[in-house]
Amino acid sequence: MNYIVMYMLAVGLLLTGFGLSKIFKRKQYKRSGIKVDGIVSDIVASGRNYYPIVSYETLDGVEVVEEYPLGTSPSAFRKGERIAVFYKQENCKKFIIDAKKSEYIEFAFVAVGVLVVVIAGFYLIKEWQF
Repeated sequence: MNYIVMYMLAVGLLLTGFGLSKIFKRKQYKRSGIKVDGIVSDIVASGRNYYPIVSYETLDGVEVVEEYPLGTSPSAFRKGERIAVFYKQENCKKFIIDAKKSEYIEFAFVAVGVLVVVIAGFYLIKEWQF
């Protein structure tokens, strides 16, 4: 069996799974989280990706400044950009940015993953034909 095709299949499944997990996490935050206004107070470069530093105030008056765990290249946000944030009531440092840009990134992971799985599947079927 061709190891490159198997590697492609594994990568495609991982990308799809990662994207789907982010989409489900977003839905869960929107359903049970608390929405507040926030701001991108800074952008941090790490490797090839740029991670926004997000500042917001909870409904209880707690100031939160945290790095968003999902980075992009190029940066999807700019310093000073106003954003909507959903945070968990039980842990205000766990949050998501509620922006179309973030949703597009998540869907892009799923789309690329599915595309790679389809291509790998095509080659596997082609290889198994007599």
